[in-house]
Amino acid sequence: MIRRFMSQDTATKNRNAAIDLNDLLHKMIFHWPLYLLAIALAVGGTLLYLKYKKPMYMSDAKLYLKDEKKGPNEEMDALKSLSLFNSSKNMENEMEVIKSPILLQQVLGKNNLNIRYYIKGAVQNQEVYNHAPLTIQVLSNNLQVGNYLFDVTPENGLLAVKQVHDHTGGNAQFTVKPGEAFSVGKDKFSITGSGPLPAGTIRIRVDSVMELANDKIEDIGTALVNRDATVVEVSYKDPVPERAAFFLNALLDEYNDYTLDDKNRGSLKTIQFLGVRIDSLREELGLLEKQEENFKVQRGITDIDASSKLALEQVKEADLQLNEANLQLSVFDQVEAYVNDPTSNYPFAPVGNVDQTLTAMINRYEEALKEKARLSLTLKPTSIMLQNLDAQITDTRKTIRDYIAGYRRNAGVVQKQTQEKVNQIQGKIANIPTYAREYINIKRQQGVKESLYLYLLKKKEEAAVAYASNVVDNKIIAPAFVPEKPISPNKTLAFVGFIGAGLVLASSYVYLKYFLNPRVLNKKEIEAVFDLPVIAEIYQQEAKGSGDLSLKNGSLLVEQLFSMRTNLKFLLTAQTGPTTILLTSSISGEGKTFLSAHLGNALTVNNKKVVLVELDLRKPKLSRFLGFDHNNGVTDYIIGNKTVDEIIKKVPGSEGLYLVSAGPIPPNPIELIEGQRMAALLDKLKAQFDYVIIDTSPIGIVSDAKSLAAQVDCALFVVRYNFTLKSKLLPVSESVKKGVFKKIGIVFNGIEQHTFYPYYYYDHYSYGENKKNNVTWLSLVRKMKQRIA
Repeated sequence: MIRRFMSQDTATKNRNAAIDLNDLLHKMIFHWPLYLLAIALAVGGTLLYLKYKKPMYMSDAKLYLKDEKKGPNEEMDALKSLSLFNSSKNMENEMEVIKSPILLQQVLGKNNLNIRYYIKGAVQNQEVYNHAPLTIQVLSNNLQVGNYLFDVTPENGLLAVKQVHDHTGGNAQFTVKPGEAFSVGKDKFSITGSGPLPAGTIRIRVDSVMELANDKIEDIGTALVNRDATVVEVSYKDPVPERAAFFLNALLDEYNDYTLDDKNRGSLKTIQFLGVRIDSLREELGLLEKQEENFKVQRGITDIDASSKLALEQVKEADLQLNEANLQLSVFDQVEAYVNDPTSNYPFAPVGNVDQTLTAMINRYEEALKEKARLSLTLKPTSIMLQNLDAQITDTRKTIRDYIAGYRRNAGVVQKQTQEKVNQIQGKIANIPTYAREYINIKRQQGVKESLYLYLLKKKEEAAVAYASNVVDNKIIAPAFVPEKPISPNKTLAFVGFIGAGLVLASSYVYLKYFLNPRVLNKKEIEAVFDLPVIAEIYQQEAKGSGDLSLKNGSLLVEQLFSMRTNLKFLLTAQTGPTTILLTSSISGEGKTFLSAHLGNALTVNNKKVVLVELDLRKPKLSRFLGFDHNNGVTDYIIGNKTVDEIIKKVPGSEGLYLVSAGPIPPNPIELIEGQRMAALLDKLKAQFDYVIIDTSPIGIVSDAKSLAAQVDCALFVVRYNFTLKSKLLPVSESVKKGVFKKIGIVFNGIEQHTFYPYYYYDHYSYGENKKNNVTWLSLVRKMKQRIA
């Protein structure tokens, strides 16, 4: 049972929601001129937007990146294949490197792309690229230049320069000759012309390269063409199409130079080191050859015996082995010093033979350093990726140290054995004659130096070949092009966006006007509060002269008054004899005085006598509306100054309609109304008239109407369209629900014609004669205006 009630309640809410949406749709259709105006304004706004919005052009290029992870290379170095750290490129990192501020600063600074020129206009400045009539040169370091904005105007062969603003907020004005150097702040400039000086003012904007590089990152896009490819599509947006293509091509060239420079650093370091060592050995060999020549001349020796030759060969071979062992240990010393110094620049280029295992470890260590350097361009030091790389670098460094320590122990044994062998041979040489022994020592030193010289010379040639053979793995397979059409603003999207915004604003206005309006707009809102039917709906009338109560046949007001009279009779079916009707409202200004006069006039039909009683003793308006003053009336009778017959006035122009004015305004209206004299007055009036219509004070403000409740047969509450506040209806409804009045009716007054309410809830009727002939352009404009507002 409970579920059934809940489902019924939910269904009721859904129906109400559907009705609300349907009602909103009808309101939107009614206000079609508003939507037409919104669309017209949106189209005009779009045209203005497209006229003054700077277009943005986008150029793109495709860059092929060699990646061993996605494309195996048969020529891969064997040493790299043994590396424990994969040396292939991380595509995501490479795309971030392309957008790194370091590369962008180089591109902007080298090509002066941080300088822009504009021809000043009345509304908008027009940018000039490649053909600027004036050119500014940054004579100081362009990479460190600040932000400046200059307005340059040629005057009599000179240049009047006005500094609009700078990073310090200061302004300056001065005059220079074309090509003359001038200083602003910490920077130095000069301005020259490419031909005859222009007539107008040229605006020159100089941006800080570092700040501009960070701003340009947002305008650069990078993406892989697909998941399995190693081709990166790089795009760039700029207001000038030629600059968009130039910047993108310059950026890719700078990236390739950066990559090649990174590969060449190892070979350059090796070549430089070997060059110094070879020059030193060359000098030492020259001294030894000179010493040998002098020895032979002084001794007169051309040859030595066979035993001396054999000893010489043996000691030479032993010295080479010992020298090789020492060289190997020195290599390990270099490696250990390299990994122990975190500030050392990679790549590392040891001179000597390094076994493949240690080479793999060094490759792993250097690749980790290289990856960290690349990521440091775009990631913060606290990044998890950088922290993981630091941990890998530490582990690799420890592994290299442990390996070197073990190898050094083995090399020490070999070195000791070789040294013993050299000592034995030298003992044999001691038995050789002195001159022969001296000669052997000379040849021994010469042979060692010569072997080392030839070895280093070979290594230098290998490093030179490696340096010359280094090429960029990346290839620009689709250079940037000059775009023909801008990507923004998009005309279609602009029109759709502006028109959509206009329709949304118009719909919001309609919604706010009807659904969030604090004033009463339809009778459903009244019936929802009072739980009573509305017996009459009166349209707003054009202003007429006071006291005009003519019942012209066919007029809209007459038809509505007669309808109100008929509904009132149904409400008072059980009433016999004279009837007392009270009209009140929630606040002043809702039209109860107007309705009292016209209702009383309408009830005079069929020879009925009606009297209007002005009981709004605080602000009497009924007498003035009918063309009388209120000085002689109710208060005079209550205090005994006048009789009933003396205060009753005949309303001219309306047969059977009379008026009892309020009289002088008393200081205590409620006491007079609740007194016996007031009851007696109403009884005497009922004895003389068929209807007594009482116009009293608003019930939402004072209690006058409640005080008369026992003496009236029916109370009519007046609610005015788009005037009465919904919050004011609730206190009035509380009085109604307490049963204060015998019979109650609601009158909805002042409904504006040609608005949504009569349009939607009623059919269209024409009242009066020759309505078609009265249609004018002015009336049509008025109707359209009402539908817009």
